[in-house]
Amino acid sequence: MRRLSELMLVAVAVCGLGCPPVENPTDGGVDAGPEVCVTFPERFPADTTVPKGCYLALKSPVISAGVTVTLLAGTRVVFSAGTEFAFTADQALTAVGTADEPIVFTGAMPTRGFWKGLAFENTSRVSTLAFVTVEYAGDTVADRDAAAVKLTSDSRGVRVAMTNSTLRESEGWGLWANGAAVISAFANNTFTHNTLGPASLDAEVVGVLDVASVFSGNDVDRLFVRGMRVSTSATWPAIDVPYFLSTDLAISTADLTLAPGVSLVMAPGVAITVSSAAGALIAAGTAEKPILFTGATQTRGAWEGIVLDGSNHTRNVLRYATIEYAGNVTVDRDSAALKLIADSRGVQLRLDHVTLRQSQGWGLFLTGSAVLPEFTGNVFTQNALGPALVDSNVAHLLDVTSTYTGNDVDKVAVQGNAIRAAVTWKALGVPYHVTATIDPDLVWTIAPGVTLEMAAQTSLRISGDAAGLHAVGTPTLPIVITGLTKTRGSWDGIMFDGTLNGANAFEYCTIEYGGGGGRFGWNGMINAQSDSHGVTMSVTNSTVQHSLLWGIWVGHYGTGSVSGNTYADNAGGDYFHAP
Repeated sequence: MRRLSELMLVAVAVCGLGCPPVENPTDGGVDAGPEVCVTFPERFPADTTVPKGCYLALKSPVISAGVTVTLLAGTRVVFSAGTEFAFTADQALTAVGTADEPIVFTGAMPTRGFWKGLAFENTSRVSTLAFVTVEYAGDTVADRDAAAVKLTSDSRGVRVAMTNSTLRESEGWGLWANGAAVISAFANNTFTHNTLGPASLDAEVVGVLDVASVFSGNDVDRLFVRGMRVSTSATWPAIDVPYFLSTDLAISTADLTLAPGVSLVMAPGVAITVSSAAGALIAAGTAEKPILFTGATQTRGAWEGIVLDGSNHTRNVLRYATIEYAGNVTVDRDSAALKLIADSRGVQLRLDHVTLRQSQGWGLFLTGSAVLPEFTGNVFTQNALGPALVDSNVAHLLDVTSTYTGNDVDKVAVQGNAIRAAVTWKALGVPYHVTATIDPDLVWTIAPGVTLEMAAQTSLRISGDAAGLHAVGTPTLPIVITGLTKTRGSWDGIMFDGTLNGANAFEYCTIEYGGGGGRFGWNGMINAQSDSHGVTMSVTNSTVQHSLLWGIWVGHYGTGSVSGNTYADNAGGDYFHAP
C-alpha cells in the first residue's frame, strides 16, 4: 500500500506537467480543470477496458497473448521517459475516441522523443485508432526510424485501422510502416510538427493514403517512400506534400496510378522502371493539376529518370507531366529523362503534353520498337545532349505540335539503320543528326523544311524496287541534306541501287558536303547505279554542291529527270550520265 501511495503521488506530480487543461478538446485536453492521473496498469493479463480518465505509464505495459486492450473515449495516457505501448502477434488495441472526447497518448514532458510511441509488430488482429492523438513520441536515440506509430512485420503482416487521428511532435516520423502492413482504414488523419517528416512508408502501402488527411507542417514536408517495387495495383493520391522516393521503384507486376497533382521528389541515383508484361505506369495529370517528377537537388542528372523496359501496354501514359533534373550520364552515356527500351516484347507509351527538361543526357530516348499511340504537345528543352535520341525506325513518331528547342544542342539525334514502314519524317524546327547509314525498306518521305545533318561516313542507301526516298520541298520550305562538318566528303552520299520506284525524287533540296563514298567505288554524292534491272531517280530545282566526287552520277541504266539544278564546288564535276 505504501508503494502504491508513492506511485500515486508521483503520478499526480508528473501529471501536473503532462495533463494540462487545454481549450480545444480535439488537442487532447479537457476543459474541466486539472485531472488527477492514476497509474496505468503495468500488465494486461486478460482483455481489459480502461475507463475514461488520466493515467501515468511508469513502465512499458506487458500484454499477454490474445489480449485486447480497449481505451474509452476521453482517456489520456501519459508515458514516462523511454516507455512504449507495444502490441504483437494476436494482441490488439482498440482506442476509439470521439471528436469531443479524443484519446490521447502523450509524454510526461512536452518534448519530442520523450517516449517511444505506439508499436505494432506482426499483429494478426486489427488494432483500431480513431480520434486518437499521439504526441511527443518517436525516440530516435533508441531507433533512428522511430515514429509516433510504427507498424513492422515480416511476411505475416501487421494490421491497423487509423481514422481521424493526429500524430504530432515526434522526434522521428509521424507514422512508419513496412510493406507487409495492412492498413484496413485510413482517413482524415493529421501528421504535423514531426522532425523527420509526416510518414515513412514502404511503396506497397502508399496507396492507402487519402487526400482528406493532412501531411504538412512538419520540419520536413515530404512523405518518405521506401521499397523497391509495387506488386499490387494502387493509386497514389495527390496529398498536400511531395512523395520522396529514397530507392529505385520497379513497376512490374501491377499498375501504379499517380493522381493528378502528385509530386514525386527523387533521391540521388533513383530510377523508376516499368517492365514486364503485367505492370503499367498511369500518370495522367491535367492542365490545372500536372504531375511532377523532380530531383532532390535541382541539378541535371540528380536522378536516373523513368525507364520503360519491355512494358508493351496501352495503359502506359504520361499526360500533363514534367520530368526534370534526371538523366545521369555517369551511369549511362545515353541516359534520358524518359527512356523507352525493349526486347522482343516491344514498349509502348502515350505521351501527351509532357515536359522533359534539365536532363544531363537527352530529354527522350526511343528504341526502334517503341510505339507511341499518342504524341502531342510535348516540350523538350534545357537538356544537355539534346531534345531526343531516337532510332531511325521510330523518328517519324515525333510530331510538329511538340517543341524541341532551347537545349544545349538543338538537334534530334537519330541512330540505327532501318526504316521498316512507309513513313514521313516531319519538320520539327531543329535538324535531325543522322549518326548511322539509313537503309529504308519502303518509301521514306522527308517533309518540306526538314534538315538532315549527316555524321562522318554515313549515307542514305536506297536499294530494291520497294524502297524509295521522296524528298520534295518547296521554294519557301526547302529540304537540306548536309554534313555535320562543312567540308567536302564529310559524309558518304546517297546511293540508289537497283530501284525503279517512281517515288525516288529530290525537288527544292540542297544536298552538300558529301562525296566521301569514293572508298566504296561510288562516283558521285548522289550516285545512281544498277545492272540491267535499271534505276530511276529525279533531281529537279535543287542545289548540289561541295561534293568530293561528282555532284550527281547516273549509270548507264539510270532514268529520271535531272534538270533546273544549281551546282557549285563539286570536285569531280556537277552531273554525269554514263552513255
